[in-house]
Amino acid sequence: MEISIEVNNVVCSFSVRCHLNLRNIAMTGANVEYKRENAMVNMKLRKPYTTASIWSSGKITVTGATSEPDSRIAARKFSRILQRLGYKIRLANWRVVNVLATCKMPFPIRIAQFSEAHRGIASYEPELHPGVTYRIKDLKATLKIFSTGSITVTAPSVANVEAAVHQIFPLVFEHKMIVSSTTNLAKCQELDVHDHLSVVSKRKRKQSAVLETRHSRDSSPSSDSDAGSFNSEQSVD
Repeated sequence: MEISIEVNNVVCSFSVRCHLNLRNIAMTGANVEYKRENAMVNMKLRKPYTTASIWSSGKITVTGATSEPDSRIAARKFSRILQRLGYKIRLANWRVVNVLATCKMPFPIRIAQFSEAHRGIASYEPELHPGVTYRIKDLKATLKIFSTGSITVTAPSVANVEAAVHQIFPLVFEHKMIVSSTTNLAKCQELDVHDHLSVVSKRKRKQSAVLETRHSRDSSPSSDSDAGSFNSEQSVD
């Protein structure tokens, strides 16, 4: 059974080993946003589509890449842009800080039973979050498991993400939700019974309404005739 893992965001950080003038970068650079309150500059690239957060100390964080090679290419491109602005750049200490990925299990999961079976590791608070939080200390990975079968994984690297998915699969497989044709048939039968009862109740209401109207029509002439006979008797006397 193959499970496809989709990497949504790779965050990396590196240093250029020189002091950066943020105001100068904001005035002379392209696709730059100067955030004075945070003492940082945001710079964007189109390919790969990434965003760099630049500090005056020379530390840079790159977000938005969908793979580790793209993240490294983006770091080199940002360094080249700063070098063209007149700074003596030396790229150093490049590393992947965080990876966010998602995957979809081919079956729904009974997350309440799963959280009870792994009470020491998994935490489930449906009032705050609809998923189960499961942590793997060896891989430094955090997984958000939902009843639909979708899992969100956060780990320090893509390799850790893949290892976390391989490790969690047999655990959630034990608590998969079996959806068979019989359950669908039972649901359909319940809906049919409900519809039948509603139709019967509507027919009974219509019949009672018709009987009430007939009764009122039958009772009204008799009362008029009685009143007429009573008046005739009074006139004879």
